[in-house]
Amino acid sequence: MRMLLLSTVTASWVFPISASAADGHVSFGAGLGALYNGVGINLALMNDADLKYVSLGCTSLATSSSYGTTTNCGIGAGWMRSDILSESGRHGLGVHLGVTYNTYQNRDDTEAFIGIPYAYFFNRMDATGVHLGLTPFIGRLNDETRAGYLLNLGYQF
Repeated sequence: MRMLLLSTVTASWVFPISASAADGHVSFGAGLGALYNGVGINLALMNDADLKYVSLGCTSLATSSSYGTTTNCGIGAGWMRSDILSESGRHGLGVHLGVTYNTYQNRDDTEAFIGIPYAYFFNRMDATGVHLGLTPFIGRLNDETRAGYLLNLGYQF
């Protein structure tokens, strides 16, 4: 059931991106933060003021003698606009939805979170380059509702 949920969320974002690729250009990114669903990668459709993406990443990965290798990895999807805060094309603001599968301490939990990412794109949002930002988030993590911040640091190719 969990794999079906993860596959459905991924397909619902990947197909619209590939169908509308004529409207912009496809970009690949790597880094940490909401745009990468932790530490990971993304595939994005970029145009003048839009960045729509799907991401694959991990929020934790550990090995211990008690539990073996444990992970909290998953997928995310989001949308950012660069014309909300200014017309420079460098300030991106948007929304991110993420789902991870947590196996820490023999858990078998699917966890979801939502965030409002902000990123400063040093070469504009529609260009190749580095970005830096912050994402406040709220979600169901470790059987509790939690809020916090994610640092965003990445490179879009």
